[in-house]
Amino acid sequence: MNSQKVIAIVILGVILSVLAGCVQNAEMKLNLSPQSQTTYRVITETGKDYAFVQPSIDKTKKQHSGSRVEMVFTQKIEAVNAKGDATADITIKELKYQSGSAKEEAFAFDSTTESGKDSPLSALIGRSYKIKISPDGQVEPLDVQAVRSTIKAGSPAGKIADKLFSNSEIKTRHQVLALVDAGKSIKNKGDKWISIASASEGMLIPKSFEKVYTVDGVKTQGSDKIATVSMLALPSSKRAEDMPKEEPQVSFFSKMFDEKSNYTGQMVINLTNGQIISYQEILKAEWFAAESPEEQKTDKGPDNLTMGFMSLYSIEKVD
Repeated sequence: MNSQKVIAIVILGVILSVLAGCVQNAEMKLNLSPQSQTTYRVITETGKDYAFVQPSIDKTKKQHSGSRVEMVFTQKIEAVNAKGDATADITIKELKYQSGSAKEEAFAFDSTTESGKDSPLSALIGRSYKIKISPDGQVEPLDVQAVRSTIKAGSPAGKIADKLFSNSEIKTRHQVLALVDAGKSIKNKGDKWISIASASEGMLIPKSFEKVYTVDGVKTQGSDKIATVSMLALPSSKRAEDMPKEEPQVSFFSKMFDEKSNYTGQMVINLTNGQIISYQEILKAEWFAAESPEEQKTDKGPDNLTMGFMSLYSIEKVD
């Protein structure tokens, strides 16, 4: 092997090592490009369960309430400013909505079914609205009036649409909470960052959680850099900024119950083109209390009350 070939091999090795280093130095942020287009399926769901069991009189009472929204939408990036803030046009492709409780009649809508096409909510399919997405995953509604005015105000369908496209719901649907506190120093497998957040709205007992995000790995896939991040959250004594002030009765209520919770998540993100491939966070909590009534029989267990809460956010790239 002559000296020129040796030099060429050495130079190639240096280039490859530099490129490999780029994978490790990728910033944990959205890096959206103008005119890029992606289709996502997003699911937001909350549920509450109640079970009161009275063995002494062989009686059980159960209730469930909750709501679930599933939307398929196309996200087209119209522009990106110098700060990396992207203006995105969101077009609704499919929509499913379910809700119900002991106090209200169950409601279900699915735009992909024949019956769904007859619902006033079907008019939302094909409608668009605009949002601003910052590199750290925060979202701000920009132009939502067109989709909000699609359905007659005050009608049952109109009230559902008002809720689905309120500023708070739009932020919940599109923001990437995992990136808010990531910063620019996240580079390698094992790197971590922490976020203090309040529990999802509807939690029976207001609570703050310390979310710990850990980079499980950064790999090269073709010309792209793909990062996988896991999240584990535990109750925290620190108060989240958006957490409501605790009322005295809440403290009393919380002392009556044994509580357990499980709060986990995972994100897969393409750091090259700034697209989320998949992202999910799910919180499950349960409260349990037992008391023996005066008339309890010796062969019967105590009365017990169990209350549960679940909150799910899930988004995945489908095209």
